[in-house]
Amino acid sequence: MKEILSQEEIDALLKALSSGGVEAKDLEKETKKETTFKVYDFRRPEKFSKDQIRTFHMIFTTFVRLASTSLAGFLRSRLQMSLISIDQLTYDEFVRSVPNPTFVCVFSIHPLEGQCILQIGLDVVFPMIDKLMGGIGDEFPNPRSITEIEGRIILEIVERIMGAMKESWMNIYNIDLRVETLESNLEFVRVVSGNDMVILFSFEVEVGNKSGMMTICIPYIVIEPIAQKLSASLWFASKKSYDPVVQENLHKRLEKVSLPLIVQLGKTRLSMREILNLEVGDVIALDKKMSDPLDVFIGKNLKMRGVSGRRGKRLALRITELIEEE
Repeated sequence: MKEILSQEEIDALLKALSSGGVEAKDLEKETKKETTFKVYDFRRPEKFSKDQIRTFHMIFTTFVRLASTSLAGFLRSRLQMSLISIDQLTYDEFVRSVPNPTFVCVFSIHPLEGQCILQIGLDVVFPMIDKLMGGIGDEFPNPRSITEIEGRIILEIVERIMGAMKESWMNIYNIDLRVETLESNLEFVRVVSGNDMVILFSFEVEVGNKSGMMTICIPYIVIEPIAQKLSASLWFASKKSYDPVVQENLHKRLEKVSLPLIVQLGKTRLSMREILNLEVGDVIALDKKMSDPLDVFIGKNLKMRGVSGRRGKRLALRITELIEEE
């Protein structure tokens, strides 16, 4: 709304015009200044701010890392997951973008009300099932709906995805995810009305040499009660608060982790002919003297140096130097 002038301001303006202090063309230019407008589509309102979208990006970047690690260990195979996009659209637009048949899992986020959708393309579902059944991770040449038995098998995958999602939300809100039902056709699933806004997270999943898409659809009405918590500043503030009990438990678990420790006695180079001609009793000359310190590797990283010796009847190594990382 334009500013309304008072009577005193009108009198002062007329006096300036009559005295020549202000030209009429200057006033005309002032009134003709362009006004910038922002286009707003009432059919597709943007429900989440840029700050909230950034918070979503941080949450689901953490989710990708946790889910990739959990599923790779469970499948005993290389699995890589990456966040492709975060979009705001209507539920009908989401349904039209999903191929049929597919794998659909309807889940709820307690204590929030409403239902959400996890959708995984069959081009990665079937390789996962094949891996779990002892295969090499092949996909079916002709996509079809999954059977009830296959649904029970893939539910193990879904449970691990839900666990990763729950852990990734811990810095914002403590949620409990529960699987409600499994479907093969998204058109039979109606969690909200077609015009309701949803936020859609799209992921690319690679299982072995197969790849496909996975999406998570969360309606706005589900996440609305905690929308104010979706702030990047709150995210970073919560990341700074450490629970001493959690830290102690992590420390105890790390102490039980087994790591390979390798003592490198020395190096040498032999031709293939020399290797083939080696016999019992032959001596191989290394590039180190008896008095030289030996390199100690933890995994593939050089961490210590020491000297060889004996302790009782056993060979031993005495640490003489710790290698500090730069």
